[in-house]
Amino acid sequence: MGERVGITPKSWTAEFHHGVLHLGKRWYVVSAEIDERGHAEGVRLDGPYADKASAEAQAGRMGLGE
Repeated sequence: MGERVGITPKSWTAEFHHGVLHLGKRWYVVSAEIDERGHAEGVRLDGPYADKASAEAQAGRMGLGE
């Protein structure tokens, strides 16, 4: 496998992944399907949420729990 290019963490491979992202004064849930080559497909940004706990709770409700 070649070296990954972009912003996805190297630990995200060939699976559905999610994370909580802070932009400005709001929190978001970002999710994507990462293939074995490290390419992201179906990238989705949900939010905004008022705080980190709210974003994490929404990720859990979406079935994206770690």
